[in-house]
Amino acid sequence: MVGAVLALAIGDKEIAAVWYWPIGLLALSMISFIVGLERCGEAMDEDDVDKFLAWLLVYNSGSVLMFFGIATYIGMHYHVSWILLVIILIVAFVASLKWLRDICFLIFATDADSEEYREELLGNRPPQKQLDSVMLLYEFCRKMHRRKVKEPHMPDTKCYTRLRPSQIHGVGVFAIRNVPKGVNIFSDDKSEMIWIDKEMIQTKLGEVRRLYDDFCVLSNQKYGCPAGFNNLTIGWYINEPLEGQEPNVVCNGDYDFFAAREILAGEELTVDYSTFSDTPPTGQ
Repeated sequence: MVGAVLALAIGDKEIAAVWYWPIGLLALSMISFIVGLERCGEAMDEDDVDKFLAWLLVYNSGSVLMFFGIATYIGMHYHVSWILLVIILIVAFVASLKWLRDICFLIFATDADSEEYREELLGNRPPQKQLDSVMLLYEFCRKMHRRKVKEPHMPDTKCYTRLRPSQIHGVGVFAIRNVPKGVNIFSDDKSEMIWIDKEMIQTKLGEVRRLYDDFCVLSNQKYGCPAGFNNLTIGWYINEPLEGQEPNVVCNGDYDFFAAREILAGEELTVDYSTFSDTPPTGQ
C-alpha cells in the first residue's frame, strides 16, 4: 500500500511545491518496512532476540511514518487549511498509537519488563495477552452468543490435576490427564489473593506461622496469601522439582500457572519458586 501511495505522490502535480514532505515520509516508511522485515526474518532464522528487537523498532517506525505520510499527502493534495491538516495529522496519530506504544516500550521499558518480553519471545514463558478494541469486540460478541447457547458445564471441564502424596515433599499436584504446553492449568480458580505486610506476620508463632512460610508468596516485603487458609486451592500445593530437574510449570506476573511443556497424566507438577517469590515457600 505504501508503494502505491508513493507512486501516486511522485506523479502528483498538486504537491509540486511541497513534494518533499509526503514523498520523504512515504519513502522512509517503505524503506523501514522492507529493511526491517528482512532483518527481522534474519534474526528469527539466527534465533537472535536482540537483533530482532532492534529491527522491530525500525519496522514499527515504518508503520508510524506510513500513517503520517498518507495524512500529509492527503492534506497537501487537496490544499486543505492548516486547521484541517492538523486534524488529519491527529487522526494519523491516533491510528498509529499501537505502533507508537510499541516503539516507546522497545526504547523506554525497564530492564525487568524488557527481560520478561525477551523470555516470551524465546518461549521460556507464556505471552501475556494485550487486548485491543477489535479483540474486545470479538470477546463481547462471543459472550453474547454464549448467553443464547448455554452449554452444560461439568465440574471436570477444566480440571487437569489432583492432590496426591509426593516423593518430593508431602503432598503434591499430579496431572490426571495430559496437559498441553501453554495451558493455564488452574484457569477456573477464581480464589482471591490478599497481601499482608511482612511485619504483621512476624508476630505469628508455631503452626500458624508455618502456614505463611509454607504456602505464601513473599514479594516487596509483603506476603501474598489466600483470603483464608481454609480456602487453599490445589495450585497452592505445587512443589519445586528435585535438584537437577527442570520444572514443568511456569508462573506469570499474575500468579497464573502455565504448562512449560506437555505434561503427561501421572506426572507431578513442579515450579521454580524463586521465579515468583523473593523468599520461596519452604514446601507443602
